[in-house]
Amino acid sequence: MSFEAIRDQEVPVRLLRTMIQRERIPNGLLFWGPSGVGKRLAAQELAKAVNCAERKDSACDVCLSCRKMDHGNHPDVKTLAPMKKSRVIPVETVEDVNELATLHPHESPWRVFIFQEADRMNLAAQNHFLKTLEEPPGQSLFILVTEFPRVLLPTIRSRCQLIRFGSLRAETIVSLLREQRGAPEETARAVAAVAQGQMSRALDLLESEKREVMLSVAGQIGEGKSPNALAEDFMKRLEDLKKQVASQVKARLQDEGGAEELTPDDRKQAEEREEAMVDALLRQEVLEHLYILETWYRDVLVYAATGDANRVFNQDQMARLEAQPSAGNAERRIEAVERARDHLNRFINEERVFRDLFFTLAER
Repeated sequence: MSFEAIRDQEVPVRLLRTMIQRERIPNGLLFWGPSGVGKRLAAQELAKAVNCAERKDSACDVCLSCRKMDHGNHPDVKTLAPMKKSRVIPVETVEDVNELATLHPHESPWRVFIFQEADRMNLAAQNHFLKTLEEPPGQSLFILVTEFPRVLLPTIRSRCQLIRFGSLRAETIVSLLREQRGAPEETARAVAAVAQGQMSRALDLLESEKREVMLSVAGQIGEGKSPNALAEDFMKRLEDLKKQVASQVKARLQDEGGAEELTPDDRKQAEEREEAMVDALLRQEVLEHLYILETWYRDVLVYAATGDANRVFNQDQMARLEAQPSAGNAERRIEAVERARDHLNRFINEERVFRDLFFTLAER
């Protein structure tokens, strides 16, 4: 792939191309915007492009440097992400980055560091990183990727060039779902409406059962099913989901790590990384379940107030919405979902959170 693969981000891509063509690449870049719109892909493509041996405005995808990037083994490109169950990028990681940044690249013009979820750097890590940004090594490029730039220190933001990424157009998501996954147009349009401009969410909705599960939960709550029974069923689902995620992460890390023997320290780090990835992916899965539940109650509220089907996210659920006698307690239920999200983000026990949520949703 190259910059041509990034959809609906004409302004960011034009800025990045111009930087490369004019050879005016800042040491610090901050990519910010919604999740699933191409920020990470843009960071990877920029890392390829600045080290590409053939092109001067993008990556050729053919030269040795580009091929190493595509296979994830380029010696001059390092990607960092939150570690351990605390889901932070600790100061020790940043200290390693600062030390590496002082060295000349192994084989390319630029040494590139990509910080995924850069807002997860703790305060000590941000302060250490700031020192490097204030006196950046000549051929080191730091790309910070985040949904939440204001969590970063103002001094870090001021020393990076900010590049904003917007949501994808619904038509783009429909087109990609049909091209890449062969989705029927009606399904693709329904998924695109719920995804709200995020391609990663659209793919997840298409390929998983979570929307069907949560719409079923909402329906059963409306029919008066025991919230306690619903909570027990949902926790069994989460347990199965955790096993699936853990299996996928283990397989992925084994593919990346090869078959070499690990030292005890390396093995400990690998285990911590695996635990962090499982925790992060499972938390994202749980939050997405809440998002879908919230879209349903939001649709109930909006359709009851406007009667306008074009304002509905779950457009393939119009028959159910039309059968709703009124908005009922939709607004209070949305508040309950938002409260559950806040509790999960504060690491409150998931079983307790969902049990409380389902009992609140069942109240008349």
